[in-house]
Amino acid sequence: MSDHDRTRPERTLARLLLGHLPGRRDRSLQDLATALLRDREGHSPVLDAVNTTLAVRRDLTYWLRLEPRRHWSRLTHRPVPHAGPDRPLSLLCPSRGRVGNLGSFLRSVHRTAVKPGRVEVMVYVDEDDPALPAYRRMFARTAKIWPGLGACRLLVGPPEGVPQAWNALAARARGDLLMMANDDQLYVDHGWDTTLDNRVTQLTALHGDDVLCLYFDDGQYTDGGRDFPIVTRSWYDTLGYFTPTVFQQWEVERWVFDIALRLERCHPVPGVFVEHRHYQDYKAPFDETYQRHRVTREKSLADHALFLATESQRAAEAERLRRVMAPASGQGSAPTTGPAVPGTADPIPARTAAPATVLPDPWFAGRLAASRARMAAEATAWRDRVAPGTAPHTLPLWTDGRPATGSEANFPATLDVLAAIPEIGAARDGTAVLEWWPAGSDAATSGGAPQRSTTLLALSGTPGVRLRLDGCAHPLPADGCLTYEAASSRETRNDGPDGALLLALGTARPDVDHRSEG
Repeated sequence: MSDHDRTRPERTLARLLLGHLPGRRDRSLQDLATALLRDREGHSPVLDAVNTTLAVRRDLTYWLRLEPRRHWSRLTHRPVPHAGPDRPLSLLCPSRGRVGNLGSFLRSVHRTAVKPGRVEVMVYVDEDDPALPAYRRMFARTAKIWPGLGACRLLVGPPEGVPQAWNALAARARGDLLMMANDDQLYVDHGWDTTLDNRVTQLTALHGDDVLCLYFDDGQYTDGGRDFPIVTRSWYDTLGYFTPTVFQQWEVERWVFDIALRLERCHPVPGVFVEHRHYQDYKAPFDETYQRHRVTREKSLADHALFLATESQRAAEAERLRRVMAPASGQGSAPTTGPAVPGTADPIPARTAAPATVLPDPWFAGRLAASRARMAAEATAWRDRVAPGTAPHTLPLWTDGRPATGSEANFPATLDVLAAIPEIGAARDGTAVLEWWPAGSDAATSGGAPQRSTTLLALSGTPGVRLRLDGCAHPLPADGCLTYEAASSRETRNDGPDGALLLALGTARPDVDHRSEG
């Protein structure tokens, strides 16, 4: 935190309070809160004031939204019998300094499960945690506090990190399904355990084996993102670990989901909502545990760069799982799975959704769509200012690993979005180009490098835009992205009455091994 901000506590307070508005949240707010905790040893009057508002927000959300939903789900729950025995379930939950949070989590699990006796809850606590005695007291009374809940086990060990804690718990778990958990979760929908059972039964019958990765809706991602993977015993036994330990934190879950997507074994569990009270979404107060595990932008970018560099390892892990899958599931093929589509039960395989030219949207497609309004405002101002005329016009915004010359003054919000995407901001070959297509204009471009992809985001005026890739027509989503092989030839025509603004991002393809041979 700068000296300027230290001398202006009212300004810092205002910045943090504005985070209650979704459009005013960014990484800098979490970094600012972390700095306050660190500089003031967890006791900052400014942060205390902000945390008071966050606690009120959390409690209002609980009583006005979550509790009514829980009651309604209980009233409307209709048991659906399933074949086979009830599966033992293992919830794996690292925790630190949050005895109260963990108690709320356990209570939510206990009172929403139809058969809580088969739910095993395993909790990892660091041996240097000052709250360890309180954790021990809680676990000594779990049978009395939550009667009927399955075994609750406390594992105390060295403070090695969250991924290592998940692995230590998984190694001792007894369940058929290993479920990633956190102490800032709340299970809301009644009957989540039987719904999960039925989903696994359905998918096992569909695939002919039980190599599966599933997930609940946690309300954190509005763009179809996934969180908190659930894997089967077969998955764990084949790989020998629950989460990779090469990352500091943020790419851990993505590693698991990426392998599942390669196998076409990544499945949502419809009808189950688990609230994730994440500080980043202003759903919980900032505390010292968040500060302890807070990943700065630099660490996050480093983690993602490492993720990109380990593509071949993930491909190898997927191949290990493919060897134990039933032949009917596509063993020996190289499946490619597309993005999840809201309202559908499962992700749509890219090879059935579109020709091979079109690729699954990259992870940052949701981030681009969420920032679309800010970037569109800057692009529109540029268009009005320079009036590029009646012919198609392009303006480089990012090239050679840095903002293009002259772009900083006119596109600060857009450049901030691009800088936070490692494939653009941290890569030396990432590019971003603003495209202007006046009404009635058209042009064709030849293909580029086969190891690269292009992601198009429509900023304005898209109803009349027509795209053809390698001679095949492809619609351009009005509020989303279209990603395709850069080697494809592209024809663009604007038949609409208004001009159209597009943002084109060029990145290395994550599904191609870029290592040189020899």
